[in-house]
Amino acid sequence: MTDISRRGLLQTGGLAGAALLSGGLAGTGFARLAAAQQVVADDPLYAAARKEGALTLYWGSYEQQTMEAIRDAFKAKYPGIEVQLLRQASQTVYTRLRLELQNGVAECDSLGTTNLLHYTELKKIGALAAYDPPDAAMLPTAFKGLDKDAMYHVGAISLTSINYAPGKVAAPPTSWTALLEDQWKGKITTGSPAFSGDVASWVVAIRRKYGDDYLRRFGQQKPKVGQSNVDTVTDILAGERVVGSGAPFSYTLAQKAAGNPIDVSVPTDDAILNLGLTGIPVKAPHPNAARLFTNFLYSKEVSDILSKNFWPTLRTDVAWAEGRSLDQLKWYRNSGDDLAAEVAEGIAKWKELVR
Repeated sequence: MTDISRRGLLQTGGLAGAALLSGGLAGTGFARLAAAQQVVADDPLYAAARKEGALTLYWGSYEQQTMEAIRDAFKAKYPGIEVQLLRQASQTVYTRLRLELQNGVAECDSLGTTNLLHYTELKKIGALAAYDPPDAAMLPTAFKGLDKDAMYHVGAISLTSINYAPGKVAAPPTSWTALLEDQWKGKITTGSPAFSGDVASWVVAIRRKYGDDYLRRFGQQKPKVGQSNVDTVTDILAGERVVGSGAPFSYTLAQKAAGNPIDVSVPTDDAILNLGLTGIPVKAPHPNAARLFTNFLYSKEVSDILSKNFWPTLRTDVAWAEGRSLDQLKWYRNSGDDLAAEVAEGIAKWKELVR
């Protein structure tokens, strides 16, 4: 092994080279890995992205841990591309992008948020670039081809439910309407539809199911209103509230698996399914790296990360954690051609009736 140069190792690929030196892979195992590395090396999109050398992500979908794992997996598969990740609430990263557009600044290569309104607005002003990622063919059929012009795609599948503190709640609410019971007054935490696309989706669904009277009565429960729906987990674990509404199903389960005192209650009147979306700004400074990352989202590597972190996977051939699937859950997804208008109206009603 002493005649293998450091340069040769790097050309082979960091993972393959390290395995070869350690003796961890041999024979057909190493051959398969080397072949996979060669496919990556021969990819013309990767070659163009590597010349750009950088990628900046503005993401509100997924929580920090999952996004960092996706970033690191991308860097490992595509060395030579430095990745900057800004992971904040969806409205926060969107607002930053809009301000940059207004000021003639181009920093964002990939936008990922949970609010459809962001993408319809950007498309309307010609601020999104078309790209049809080939590996999106592995998405569940219902989530393919969301935009006929291929300017935005599914970047995350998110379920909104109820979460709670098991040690402090003997019997958690089992439906959205149960949250309106007197026993939960002053005990609820929630995010804001003005900041979180998942919460905005929940508000649209609740208004469709129960009308504005639900929001009025929910406001009377005096909930603690944060920004992201992830704030419900933070508040419950900090002991500030015992029940979360419009709460993140996946992140709650990940925290439970980590040993934290929190659990999920799937509402009998439906968990709310929302799609996190992703698009490439038309003025992205590293457009090839952005395309490479968009296609990477539909790789097996990313869906394995999602499964590990209790998120719905983006490939039909990668199972969810603990054998879960959409078929096993009772869920509702907002649909319709005027959904963006409903989101805007729901935010306005929330500000009027809840906060």
